[in-house]
Amino acid sequence: MLPLPGRPMLFVTHTPPPPLGRFVRLLWYYAAPELPDLLERVLPSGAMSLLINLAEDELRWYDGPAEHGAADGGAARCHRLSGIAVCGAHAEHFAIDTAEQRAIVGAELSPGGAAPFFGLDAAALGGAHVSLDALWGREAALVRERVLEAKTPAERLRALESALASRLLRPRAPLERDPSVDFALAAFADPSRAWTVADVTGQLGMSSKRFIRSFTERVGLTPKRYCRVQRFQQAVSAIERGERVSWAGVAAACGYYDQAHFIHDFRAFAGLTPTEYVTRRRERNHVPLDG
Repeated sequence: MLPLPGRPMLFVTHTPPPPLGRFVRLLWYYAAPELPDLLERVLPSGAMSLLINLAEDELRWYDGPAEHGAADGGAARCHRLSGIAVCGAHAEHFAIDTAEQRAIVGAELSPGGAAPFFGLDAAALGGAHVSLDALWGREAALVRERVLEAKTPAERLRALESALASRLLRPRAPLERDPSVDFALAAFADPSRAWTVADVTGQLGMSSKRFIRSFTERVGLTPKRYCRVQRFQQAVSAIERGERVSWAGVAAACGYYDQAHFIHDFRAFAGLTPTEYVTRRRERNHVPLDG
């Protein structure tokens, strides 16, 4: 059952075990009946997600002047999708309608984990929003129906988990992750060393061109773009943890050249300075836009 009006926000997560866990990092259920109806900016995480709107059979996202804070006050452009859709790996912010966050289920894929569900070329979905029926046909609507029929948040997560796990059992499903991409992802996540693309290709014995192509096809972003987004997300994490934020300290901890570099990069991804983000955010990676 969804929370009744007046009840607080509900957020439930589930980490699927292997073999699904090799490709899907997190399943989540979110319900917040009392959210105001407004546009909200979503900041890039570099992750690919599958989203199911439980309240209505439609998902909407926005770009254009209002989303980007244009001084002329022009309206944001609304893009409409079916109620179950894929959000590809993004390196740019976009806006959503918070009315849809009142009841939604999602799956966050692990980097490089899209192949069993959406094919071998995640780059084709990079920066895109696509109705799932364009990829799965009638099965997409059936998955949404099964999730809607479930009675509790935990059961809805299990229904989505089962639907995703069934994709792994299909003949010729590409179940092997690319070891070179997995090596690069682990290297880029290593906090003890700032790995570059040249470092990784040197360790792998691959040409830069071949590595960049393989990484982009599996992850949906180029290695350089992916690393910039992850560094930005490290800064967001540092902001969320700190009661009193030292921008110079955050910049140093996240590997930026200096504070000016940090602020410039943060604004490129968020459309806001770090100070504006701290002041305006509703929760991590979500910033309400002025009405």
